[in-house]
Amino acid sequence: MHIYRYTLPVIFLLFFKSALAVDSGDPLKAFLKDFKSMQANFVQTLINEDGEQLEKTSGTLYLQQPGKFHWSYQEPYSQKIISDGDNLWIYDEDLEQVTIKPMGDTIDQTPAGIILGNSDINIHFVTIDMGKIEGYDWIELTPRDLEAQYKNIRFGFDKNRLGMMIIADNLGQVTRIDFEGINKNSKLPTELFKLEIPENVDVIDEREQQ
Repeated sequence: MHIYRYTLPVIFLLFFKSALAVDSGDPLKAFLKDFKSMQANFVQTLINEDGEQLEKTSGTLYLQQPGKFHWSYQEPYSQKIISDGDNLWIYDEDLEQVTIKPMGDTIDQTPAGIILGNSDINIHFVTIDMGKIEGYDWIELTPRDLEAQYKNIRFGFDKNRLGMMIIADNLGQVTRIDFEGINKNSKLPTELFKLEIPENVDVIDEREQQ
């Protein structure tokens, strides 16, 4: 089992609240305008406080209004993180294990909703326009919650194309996600957003503990 694997659901959830209150010239708001769905490939790199690479993974993600996502890690191991808006499935194919969690309101306390847009981002974050750096227009979001597990999340845009996301946590580690082949507002199959649990896997259903 890879020791960093269980950080991935947390990293994924850094992707969903809204930016309705961002200034009209902001590239994040431009990207979110008329947003309905998104499909993209990604490469995710985890770097420690000394600048050393700890892990590099790749895969595909799908997002769809309202509140649905499918985040699939394909290399160097296979893991799926899926939500239909109410339930969250984490399927680790190598470990033959599925964990099911209720989405609830916890997502409101993370930068997890930045793409799908359900409420005012200023409730949860301080937004800074960082200007253009190395060809990207950067927006930084800092959580207002002092107990958040991360320091900030940054989005890099090339015009209205999302090119990169960088997450800095409170342990000094940085997660960089590079996006490629973004297809915005295409029709996505509904079955992407619900996990059909395979036979002969261990199921941990945390909804029963609520």
